[in-house]
Amino acid sequence: MVLRNPYGEFVAGFSRLLAAGAELVPTAEPPRPPLVHAGAPRVLLFSPHPDDECLTGALPLRLRRERGMNVINVAVTLGSNPARRAARWREVSDACAWLGFGMLAAATDGLERINPATRENEPGYWQTAVATIAAILAEQQPTILFVPHRDDRHPTHVGTHHLVFDALAQLAGVAPAWIVETEYWAPLVTPNLMVGSSVDDVADLVAALACHRGEVARNAYHLALPAGMIEAVRRGTELVKGYGTAAPACHFATLYRLSRRRMDAGIEAYAEPLVIPAEADLGLLFAA
Repeated sequence: MVLRNPYGEFVAGFSRLLAAGAELVPTAEPPRPPLVHAGAPRVLLFSPHPDDECLTGALPLRLRRERGMNVINVAVTLGSNPARRAARWREVSDACAWLGFGMLAAATDGLERINPATRENEPGYWQTAVATIAAILAEQQPTILFVPHRDDRHPTHVGTHHLVFDALAQLAGVAPAWIVETEYWAPLVTPNLMVGSSVDDVADLVAALACHRGEVARNAYHLALPAGMIEAVRRGTELVKGYGTAAPACHFATLYRLSRRRMDAGIEAYAEPLVIPAEADLGLLFAA
């Protein structure tokens, strides 16, 4: 008698889900977000490309829905293909409408060549781009900003990190902000914040990501987002909660690195690693 692998059906279920997911389209009306009240704290999410607002947007989405914060996605670029930029702006507009995020474009057609090579070899253009971001920061006065971490592999992600930090360095005296570094192309080495997401929130992130129709048509990476968030629970349990500790009771999570910007423009990492399950109140996370 040959014993069947008890996990065969488990893995086959994943395969069936991916096949079924490929047939889905976000045809329903987007959720109606709560109103943003005048004076609500502003959150700026600096997205290197249209779609990053979904890929790293789990915590911004919770801040929008649970804390009533005014989350604004800043489209740093509109991608490298000029012929697709108008379409990508429409796609990111649809995605942000689904998530309840506001929108800003760093430039009419997005900034160009935001990468480490430009920073090193084209200082004049780079300083113009830095000034653009500094003006956005000075005008918006965010309480919290999200930006890719320095080693996030993709040149535009790394470039966006340097662009925002170079702009912050010019703004000593501007109201202090919390800085939340995100990961996508390469994992954070020292995350200090793991944020859980509910099934409803993950479903909305997938639906918003599916709004990037031209991108998911060539690679259905929106269907992989839940798997990446499952993997983040495994990594976060060890890297944030502590090696050898038990996993929290959450299926989906996103990892971040939280720092505080002082009035003198210095940056200091948040000292206490935090794990916030999906059902837990965000509490005093950004209160002090």
